[in-house]
Amino acid sequence: MYRLSPAGVTRLADGVAIQRGDPAWPDYLAWLASGGVPEAMPTTIPPISTDPVPLSVTSFQARAALYMAGLLDDAEAAIAEAHPLSRIAWEHANVYRRDSPTLISIGQQLGLSEADMDELFKTAASITA
Repeated sequence: MYRLSPAGVTRLADGVAIQRGDPAWPDYLAWLASGGVPEAMPTTIPPISTDPVPLSVTSFQARAALYMAGLLDDAEAAIAEAHPLSRIAWEHANVYRRDSPTLISIGQQLGLSEADMDELFKTAASITA
């Protein structure tokens, strides 16, 4: 099955966008010729997030958010066992970026999902010293 899209169609089985000239376009045309009818293009646009994830927070904000979530001690224990450069970054960085390999690693060690990390960053950004 397929769904119409602005640039062509989307194959519903795997979410692949297909447009005229793509290698999969003849498969779509054959499906149409055999009586297939694509789903209509969605008429609603998904809402844009009004609460974006901040790209960075201060060291204080990050630690405060971890403390408020009951995770500061666990995070510090994880960083104590990390690579020396990660420990230096944790101890001396003024700003922590959401895409920081150090923070991603700490989050994974704490069992946090991407959504959990995003929420921590949102919380951190709301904290003022």
